[in-house]
Amino acid sequence: MEDVISAEFIYRLKSLLQRAYHLQEEFEGVLGMSGSGSQAEKMAEMLSNEDLEDSYLRDSISVADSTDSFVSAAELTEHRELRSVLGHHPFYEEALQSAEEGNITCRVLRTEMLDCLGDVDFLAKLHCVRQACELILCERTTRMFLAETGKKILSSIIVKAHKSPKRFEEVFDELISFLENTDHWENTEGELATRGVRHLNFYDIVLDFILMDSFEDLENPPISIQNVINNRWLNSSFKETAVASSCWSVLKQKRQHMKVHDGFIAHFYSVCEQISPVLAWGFLGPKSSLHDFCCFFKDQVRHFLKDIFDLDKVRYSSVETLAEDILRLMHRRSELLLAFVGADSLQNLDSCNNNELQLLPSNMLEARVQS
Repeated sequence: MEDVISAEFIYRLKSLLQRAYHLQEEFEGVLGMSGSGSQAEKMAEMLSNEDLEDSYLRDSISVADSTDSFVSAAELTEHRELRSVLGHHPFYEEALQSAEEGNITCRVLRTEMLDCLGDVDFLAKLHCVRQACELILCERTTRMFLAETGKKILSSIIVKAHKSPKRFEEVFDELISFLENTDHWENTEGELATRGVRHLNFYDIVLDFILMDSFEDLENPPISIQNVINNRWLNSSFKETAVASSCWSVLKQKRQHMKVHDGFIAHFYSVCEQISPVLAWGFLGPKSSLHDFCCFFKDQVRHFLKDIFDLDKVRYSSVETLAEDILRLMHRRSELLLAFVGADSLQNLDSCNNNELQLLPSNMLEARVQS
């Protein structure tokens, strides 16, 4: 009995420290980057409210310290015994068993980045997140909320760069219309499979394949671009033009290798042609409001990902509770981003009030669970 109490105490101490560090990172991002005191206060209040709202979540084991990408079977057994003491997560437990049997795969392991206990823990949570994302996107109003919010945030980045977002919004709308047509899904699945994306859901396509890969590419730009950026003899305007030209050149080469010239990837590249040069300059260019917002955008995406892979932040008791919590966190992070640029909150989006967190009618939920 003393061993169990000791293990629980050690876990809770680690969890408390980790959440303190996490909260510190968020406040540093909010208060350190925002140029407006009123905006900083608004976002700080949102973060404070976020912790208060978390009180309804079930008390459970969180992501603990881990420097290894692999957890041994013995260690996992210990963690499972600890979970049985701290709280029950049947949805996660079922996925964990499947992961231990090697039945869950992914394109990229993001174990360390998301502070997971190990690869098996990451894969188990990923399996749950995938199902929750599928449930979330079953509702058209939720899909349109995500599309409109994404367009608004990315348009704000373009405006920060003192450019018109009109063309970006046009090609973005064309991409969304393309995805809404179910006739295109089979070809889209084939296109993405050639790039290692074998699960069509919000996490695998948007969060992992598009956003996280883009952030990693921008953290490690080509040497030629680094040399231009670091050349103090070149003026800022020339550097920005060079970065944009490099982005367009890469996209042009990628287009030449497309097998489907009017499919998902083609539409995606059209969007990239408008937003990639702006993002690249925002991340790689000099300190500015654009740079601050790009960094804040990346931080919010990563914090969101860590949250949905954290048993303390979301409920892994069922696919419905996990989907509800993920959607709630999407709202919070979106509000923070829009508050940062001084945009109105999501109140003007028809699908974004809390009354719409019911994702599907109860009869459809029951049918989906049984299928």
